Amino acid sequence: MPAKVTITTVAKATGLSLATVSRALAGAENVLPQTREKVLAAAQSLNYVRDRTAVRLKTGKTHVLAFIMDRRDARHPGFMGLMLGVSDAIAGSEYHMVVLPDEASDPLATIKYVTERGLADALVISHTQADDERVQYLLDAGMPFVAHGRTNSPVPHGYVDFDNAAYSANAVHALAARGRKKLALLLPSPGGLFYSHLLDGFESACRMHGLEGTPIQGVSLDRSPTDLYAWAMAEASQYDGIITSREAPVVALLGALNARQIQLGRDMDLVIKHSTPFPQFVHQPLLGCFEDLHQAGWHIGQVLLDYFNRPQQPMGQFLFQPPKIEVFHELERT
Repeated sequence: MPAKVTITTVAKATGLSLATVSRALAGAENVLPQTREKVLAAAQSLNYVRDRTAVRLKTGKTHVLAFIMDRRDARHPGFMGLMLGVSDAIAGSEYHMVVLPDEASDPLATIKYVTERGLADALVISHTQADDERVQYLLDAGMPFVAHGRTNSPVPHGYVDFDNAAYSANAVHALAARGRKKLALLLPSPGGLFYSHLLDGFESACRMHGLEGTPIQGVSLDRSPTDLYAWAMAEASQYDGIITSREAPVVALLGALNARQIQLGRDMDLVIKHSTPFPQFVHQPLLGCFEDLHQAGWHIGQVLLDYFNRPQQPMGQFLFQPPKIEVFHELERT
């Protein structure tokens, strides 16, 4: 069996001191770029792997990021993109990611387990609420984290988010341009700023255009497809424009509209925010806005890496602006 490659092996191969090699492998800022490149090249050619147990004993760092997965994301078609975006951002760094589902009965349980046992250097959380107990706990515990979504916390924290108020306003503008007069907004369950941002943008744009806008209260996007189908069967015909911020319920909506013989592009327009190529493959006239969840995940990873490189700086914040509303499979106008 060949001898184990150690930091001493790398030092001998480069002619540098153990201290310099150690700092270079750790990504220390006080190492010249050419020296770091020399060390990393030698480490790669020798197949050197750092002993994470020894690193942790020396530095107290795990070099682990814990992605706390909300159980609702098991049904979200874009979740994989968000998760892989974080993973791609940290690829090649000293960090790797583990994914841990939250506990259905207690959203704090998994976060406490990781934090109190020192199992990770930072966390990623999603589905933030306006007053989020997870955020308050992590701030109090001094645990670095980035949220996919904003909160009302008076203490600034790292986040990456999509401007949902701008999205819903843009959706109204697009429907108004197509002559629609009576609009409905399907919303997620109340509690998150996602909900209030969508509502604010929708109501503001409806007032601007003098349109009748109705936020739907009887059913939410978090309900089952059966519930959304039943709502659409009973009430969708009252509107000539519907806005939704998720693509998962669209199949149920399309099924109900078809059953009621409501033709999209003629009797009604449907605007969706999508994170997959879904609208391209559903041959129905749809208006869509793409939310790139892989890019969101990549920015989350970058925010964390930037923080670890400069821990004295505040954690980064990033707000994506929505792209232009697209039209898919437009009906021919006669």
